[in-house]
Amino acid sequence: MRKWWLLCVFLILWQILGHALARRSDPAPPTDRTGDTPTATRIVSMAPNLTELLYALDLGEAIAGVTQGSDYPPAATQKPKVGTFWQPSIETIIACKPDLVVTLTFQQHQSLATRLQRMGYECLSTEIWTVDDLFSAIETIGRATGRGLEADQLAASLMGKIRALQQTLENRGRPRVLWVVQRDPLRVAGRDTFVNELIELAGGENAIGPTLHKYPPIGTEQVLAAEVEVIIEPAMVKGDLSRQREAALAHWQRLATVPAVSDERVYVIDGDIVSRLGPRLYQGVETIARCLHPSVFGD
Repeated sequence: MRKWWLLCVFLILWQILGHALARRSDPAPPTDRTGDTPTATRIVSMAPNLTELLYALDLGEAIAGVTQGSDYPPAATQKPKVGTFWQPSIETIIACKPDLVVTLTFQQHQSLATRLQRMGYECLSTEIWTVDDLFSAIETIGRATGRGLEADQLAASLMGKIRALQQTLENRGRPRVLWVVQRDPLRVAGRDTFVNELIELAGGENAIGPTLHKYPPIGTEQVLAAEVEVIIEPAMVKGDLSRQREAALAHWQRLATVPAVSDERVYVIDGDIVSRLGPRLYQGVETIARCLHPSVFGD
């Protein structure tokens, strides 16, 4: 009887020692400045802008997987890939052993979240269609990950910078902007888009009036009638933006009577900065503002 009692004591002590060693070998979970420990220490991000948000909230070490295309900040490129934004790999996500999967509200993401939740995985779906949605998402993700203070500081910083820029641009004219999504066939950003919000925050006006589609195709006649003063094209590929701008200027010479073309106010800008609603929001707005009001920045 005494041998069985000694054996039980030995097994209990062995389990306690094993747990202690495991805790010592595991990295300490990140904590926010209030001392709260996040409930999630292995996070999978399902979109590049979500990845940027997680890093901006000082959760880089907790990220266990990202989608292809998550290339900012540079450290994100070293994270395991879990498929693409449009075609996530549920098997790879599970292999990351996440305790939180952060998604957007696109249909593919909603279907993914439903499947993962049925298997017992926690998912956080965020809607980021507008600038207001972005600020709501910052707060939601911050609270869910124990980074509430960092979320508040990030939101306040973005709002403060944008308001300061708007004060600088106050009482200046609002150039009419044509935002080109695709050249051939020509497709542009309409007014019911977050791009329109960026244009207005940067002190401009969308040259395209109300449209049925968010990103409508338009013809030459509409461009001529819109009296476009500035043409902006977000770069679709990585590379030398100055060379891409030269190619854009050459392309638009066919409409030489358009003020933006005759004044050579055709710009190609970093597509990631202005196409991802995330923590680089102010950089995107300022980039656009430099195209619309170059004298303000000494450009």
